[in-house]
Amino acid sequence: MRNALVLPALMLLAACAQVREPQGGPKDTAAPQLLRAEPPNGSTRFAGNSIVLHFDERVQLDRVRERLLVSPPLAKAPVVAVSRGTDVVITLAAPLAPNTTYSFPIGEAVKDLSEGNTAAGLTYVVSTGDHVDSLSISGVVHDAFTGLPAPEVLVLLHDATDTGDVRTAPPAYFTRSGTDGSFRIGHLRNGPMRLSALKDLNGNFRYDLPNEEIAFLGEAVQPGDSTGHRLALFRPVAASQYVVAASVLEERGWQLAMARRAGNLELHPLDRQGGRLAWWPEWNRGRDTVVFWPSDTTLLLGQRFVVSEDGQPLDTLMYRTNRAMPFNLVLTALPNTLEAGWRIISSRPVASVDSARAVLKVDTAVVPLAALPDDSARRVIHVAFQATAGKEATLVLYPKAVMAVMGATNDTTTLRLGTPDPRTLGKLTVELIPDTGIVLPPGPFVLQLLTGAGNVVRERSMAALPDSVYWTGLTPGNYRLKVIQDRNGDGRWTTGAFDRQQQPEAVLQDPEPVTVRAGWVVRRSWQVAIKP
Repeated sequence: MRNALVLPALMLLAACAQVREPQGGPKDTAAPQLLRAEPPNGSTRFAGNSIVLHFDERVQLDRVRERLLVSPPLAKAPVVAVSRGTDVVITLAAPLAPNTTYSFPIGEAVKDLSEGNTAAGLTYVVSTGDHVDSLSISGVVHDAFTGLPAPEVLVLLHDATDTGDVRTAPPAYFTRSGTDGSFRIGHLRNGPMRLSALKDLNGNFRYDLPNEEIAFLGEAVQPGDSTGHRLALFRPVAASQYVVAASVLEERGWQLAMARRAGNLELHPLDRQGGRLAWWPEWNRGRDTVVFWPSDTTLLLGQRFVVSEDGQPLDTLMYRTNRAMPFNLVLTALPNTLEAGWRIISSRPVASVDSARAVLKVDTAVVPLAALPDDSARRVIHVAFQATAGKEATLVLYPKAVMAVMGATNDTTTLRLGTPDPRTLGKLTVELIPDTGIVLPPGPFVLQLLTGAGNVVRERSMAALPDSVYWTGLTPGNYRLKVIQDRNGDGRWTTGAFDRQQQPEAVLQDPEPVTVRAGWVVRRSWQVAIKP
């Protein structure tokens, strides 16, 4: 009998000792809910130094300093902590201003312990006066160059009657734009305000760094109006030239990003003794970024150089990298855009081309090859060859066909130079029509066709709208359309100037992509609504 009782007891103990996954219900997707607050949300005549928020479940704090943007800003950031698991205590570190409504957007910083759901949208409001201000201002911030939304930037309000502005004074109110660039600043007092947006790089709520981006409205705004304000965020041309960033590329080119469009840049050695070193500059389209290619990398690491523009010293930089240079050259083929033939682009400057180590075939027939390095564009080799449409052309470059200035050579490389069959390409007709509800500002305009990465594939200047364009020979794929109001007629986008209260040139990007298909003529009619 005793054995009969012991056996079930042992089995019960063994079952209790086993670790099993908890058999819970569905996943918790509910956000923490505010049960009550002390003092209550929306209270007036607040004179205390702490606020307690009681939630319906255990919570934790996440990135409070970044996410709790008290508006108007406080002289010192409050201390925020979790108490008893379900309470959030906000302890003020400085007294509040009299007769002022304060907003504490705490929701994004509070999340539950189980699944990390945030109390998104929760804002605690309290007033030190007799009433809670209820006016608001809303709108959207977009990138002035791309026309796309500008998320996570500061949106600032300054009292229009104050002498200070975004350069010298803290804001009266502020918030941060959402992922779609939209913003809303609530619980505002009455009175005209100056509205601006700022990509604040040093966290001081002031526009005081040359590489910060700014947006502004030229006239004061009135809290409570129904206008959806649109702010264009831009980086002004720097007041003086300087090197924004410098890095040595894997292929040993020295890339310098400049603060503004550059003149004649030169590198002058400080440490080099003997030997001959030349640099070949390769500029980007806007002439604000350059890659200096060295003629020799021997003993180059760790050496210092003075960067000068038009004979005036700008900075002293050290050439340094910890990446190994690739052993072989990388060669790619592109058709010439302005004349017949092809370009072979090398990953670094070319010293010589040995045509005897290359074979060019059209279908199966070998044809003569003339390949010459470009004297100015040192990474370019010109191939004087025009393929017949629909015929297969292949260029095989055997080892040592191309020698780099730095001594490297290519491995066996096969390049296709054939002209695509027109049936594999697409055509696009774009018609730009002014929005009938808006008085369109004067031209000229620039229409651009962009890849998904934002690279310009085609562009066309237009004196006025309406107008249309017909593009052929397009590679099938998805594109986007962008139009620039080219106020100064230079054929490209021009940024703004805050000091002169000059807005950047207006940009509009079609929200709908254009899909080009092989053998098709795609037609797109775009109603353009650029506001004056």
